[in-house]
Amino acid sequence: MQSMNDLMHHFPNRRRRSPITMVPRTAEPVEMTEEQKFLFDLKGWILIPAVLEQDLLEQLRSHVLALRNDPESLPEHERYSLAGPGQELVDHPAVTGVLREILAPDPNDNSWGFRCESSFPMVRTLGQSGSAPHCGPLVGPMAYRMIDGRIWSGLTRVVWELNPVKKGGGTPILSGSHKAAFPVPERFRQFDSFAYEEYECPAGSVLIFSESCWHVGTEWKDAEQDRLAIFNCYCSYLAQWHKMNLPAQVVDAMPAKRQTAFRAVWGHNFRDKQHNDYYDESNLGL
Repeated sequence: MQSMNDLMHHFPNRRRRSPITMVPRTAEPVEMTEEQKFLFDLKGWILIPAVLEQDLLEQLRSHVLALRNDPESLPEHERYSLAGPGQELVDHPAVTGVLREILAPDPNDNSWGFRCESSFPMVRTLGQSGSAPHCGPLVGPMAYRMIDGRIWSGLTRVVWELNPVKKGGGTPILSGSHKAAFPVPERFRQFDSFAYEEYECPAGSVLIFSESCWHVGTEWKDAEQDRLAIFNCYCSYLAQWHKMNLPAQVVDAMPAKRQTAFRAVWGHNFRDKQHNDYYDESNLGL
């Protein structure tokens, strides 16, 4: 992994522009730090640089490009951003510690507290723009809130940047809008660099943000490379926003604990005295 000094050398404005903390590579989930909790609550997002292993990163790039340019080259059940190497991102250790802190704790060692309910790949070429400024739910179970010192992020987006992102690219965020006390003025319902915070990062970085934040897909201005990314979305196992329409065959190819990120949305079955901490063909939340 690159050191923070190395990252600052390549991205000298990083410290001023982005809430970033380094994460060691490990097979175990990396727990969310107190600094990350502070920044996520303050801004509504954190960026963790260079956490993807190089071999996985290369596989993911190839997979996203195949999905975009030649999906017929892939087996039918792998024509999804959560299939093939993409499934490794569902519970990558760089994000699982964060997700179980801001969505729901794990009910046991064999099940995640979160669900993955949406995913799409992105290839953005020079001059292409993404979505206009928008935000997700601001009320109800999907909204951001803090309860008894614990973050509840509701609907949470995880963006894996597979190529480097320079200033002006990526997904700028209207920091703090996830808990703004006043409606967002019309001026800031369009992209405005005065208010929207941008980031820079090396390939293999991950952006995690509350969908309650206003965010935007700005024009891609890097002539040297396209934007390659995978956007995954998560909720607690007790809530759902997206209907994923992912074939069970894709989930069945995953390890058992990873499969629990695709279980149906419910808490407890009183008839069978069963808590929702498992996945099978009758408990597929798609």
